[in-house]
Amino acid sequence: MYCIKCGRKTNSEIISGDNIPRIRCEACNYIHYINPKIIVGALPFRDDKVLLCKRDINPGFGKWTLPSGFMEMGESLEQGAEREAEEEANLKLKINKLFGTYSIPEIGQVLFIFIAKIMNDNFRAADETAEVNLFSISNIPWDQIAFPSVEFFLRNYTKDFLNGKNFSFHSNFLPKKYNI
Repeated sequence: MYCIKCGRKTNSEIISGDNIPRIRCEACNYIHYINPKIIVGALPFRDDKVLLCKRDINPGFGKWTLPSGFMEMGESLEQGAEREAEEEANLKLKINKLFGTYSIPEIGQVLFIFIAKIMNDNFRAADETAEVNLFSISNIPWDQIAFPSVEFFLRNYTKDFLNGKNFSFHSNFLPKKYNI
């Protein structure tokens, strides 16, 4: 790997006062921190239905997921969730609250999901999405959900919905060695 500051060669080493190997430039001593990626998304709802997107890309091709993706520089978590929903399903949302987080340490990702009310009727499949559909709580296609994190959020949403719509905060992580 080469330094993003000066273009010279880098080494992986444990820097004094740290306990994790970091990438340091041999020439200018710049330390390249590699931090987790933030993923933002929404659990869009209307009445007793949730909106899911059928993926048109890998991983999870042909399976259902929540509209979500990597956060961009210069946006808040909420703005990122709204942008991803618009990009993937032409959705206009009203963010209600942060519903939960899901960490995937092995690949350095942290997912933030917001409960959000669908504000438009003309949602449709867009880039990366083959199909968009509203599912009632009783008809969620559990055997066709793309990722463990999405199943975690949908199961907790269903439980909270059936317990009087008292949506609490949920957090979990994917254990090491899980086949993603």
